[in-house]
Amino acid sequence: MKKPELSHRERREFLDASERIHKNDEGYKRAENISFFLYVVMVVVFALSLRLFVFEPIRVDGESMVDTLLNNEQMFVEKFSYWFRAPGRGEIVIVYYPDHTISCVKRVIALPGETVAVLDGVVYINGAPLDETAYWHDYIFGDMAPVKVPEGSIFVMGDNRNFSSDSRDLVHVGPIPFERIVGRAAAVVWPFSAYRTL
Repeated sequence: MKKPELSHRERREFLDASERIHKNDEGYKRAENISFFLYVVMVVVFALSLRLFVFEPIRVDGESMVDTLLNNEQMFVEKFSYWFRAPGRGEIVIVYYPDHTISCVKRVIALPGETVAVLDGVVYINGAPLDETAYWHDYIFGDMAPVKVPEGSIFVMGDNRNFSSDSRDLVHVGPIPFERIVGRAAAVVWPFSAYRTL
């Protein structure tokens, strides 16, 4: 036998009656409060997880990446691509130097197992000059003897080569282990007028 369907008015009266009953039901109110609290906790955990594992905004601090990145620009940094692959040459990465608690933004110059050197103002990788015309058009002051990048590490430099503390400082920085890489700078997002992908 088919159940009779409630009219719109009857459904409304039924809902109103149930709300009046629940209004005075302390257990129901407590359960509702707990549900709301759990919802807020889930939203906060989700947002923090996104920031911790997927992406976060990071502000450029300093001049070491001029002209590519300017002081106080905000970058969108994505963190998940390096779960599946190693950093590539030319990518802009956020890293922590050894014994530093503040992150730095630099460009990947040499990869694991490669030998990098600076001679007469030019970067050499495995003895061949590196084409850096996309982001560097000047002379690098100061030579650097050949350095072999250890496995599981990268060699980084700032695009503003003569005003950057980077892997060329073998005492305080040197090659950066993969576990010290935060992520890849994907785009400049602030100011909006300067938006661009990297």
